[in-house]
Amino acid sequence: MELRHLKMIREVAETKSLTKAAERLFLSQSALSHQLKEMETYCGTQLFIRQKKQMLLTKEGALLLETGKRILNEMEQALCAIRKMTDKEAGEIRLSAECYTTYHWLTNTLKDFRGQYPKVDIKIELDGTHNAMPCLLADKIDVGIFEENTNKAIAYTPLFCDEFFVIIPTAHAWARRKWLELKELHQEAYIMYDIPTEQSTIYKTIFKENLPPKVYHLPLTEVMLEMVRGGFGFCILPNWVVLPYIKNKDLAAVRLTRKGMKRTWYAGVLKDKVQPPYVAAFINRLARHMKTNEEQKMLRVA
Repeated sequence: MELRHLKMIREVAETKSLTKAAERLFLSQSALSHQLKEMETYCGTQLFIRQKKQMLLTKEGALLLETGKRILNEMEQALCAIRKMTDKEAGEIRLSAECYTTYHWLTNTLKDFRGQYPKVDIKIELDGTHNAMPCLLADKIDVGIFEENTNKAIAYTPLFCDEFFVIIPTAHAWARRKWLELKELHQEAYIMYDIPTEQSTIYKTIFKENLPPKVYHLPLTEVMLEMVRGGFGFCILPNWVVLPYIKNKDLAAVRLTRKGMKRTWYAGVLKDKVQPPYVAAFINRLARHMKTNEEQKMLRVA
């Protein structure tokens, strides 16, 4: 039994005619009749009944048709996937980051990238957020967005540098300060994203020696800032996250330490994995976008 036999059964069943099926398959009617006879001999039973000039499936033929459809569909999907794998301008980039807020970087980058590589899909793996490193090492994603560049198995491309600020109400005594030392921050409740404290780089850095009296874990930036406005504590956010919110003048952003606490973001891929050219093109476009983005030029908030 060959795929051509399954295609023949499918076409005859749909058209109910050997003549029409032969036309679809670009075969002569005699060649198609020969294929049908081969299949019926192979199966040891009749697959079609001629009735009122129509070819009607027997129950055995119907069973073979349903099985054949599944096989043909899977083969077509496999061939499509193979074509994508061998097409240097088609495929998929699986992406994850260490922080949900970083995904907003992608909007303008994706628009530009799709213009260059319209056949490449960008798939954001949200399940890998906060776990981008193990996901990349396990080849569950193709590109990870990281705030460190220490793993020797990964090739890193720097994207841009941001700076952390303490966010408090403008009425708070800290709002009049030019900067705050880390040792002062354990005095008040800390408001952070809804992740375990051991997964937060900033928490482990700020509260390495002294813990805050209380920690609030909240899912959204907006909710965190409402808590700050309500006087429940302070949060620490990078400049590009907090900029839209401090324009209302009810929140203040104060620098961490005299020199500031800065961080560099990186895009990473596995060193030992051969990457299609569109992966490098995507990373380069993202890096270029982050370095030239007009919003980044306005991120000095203190």
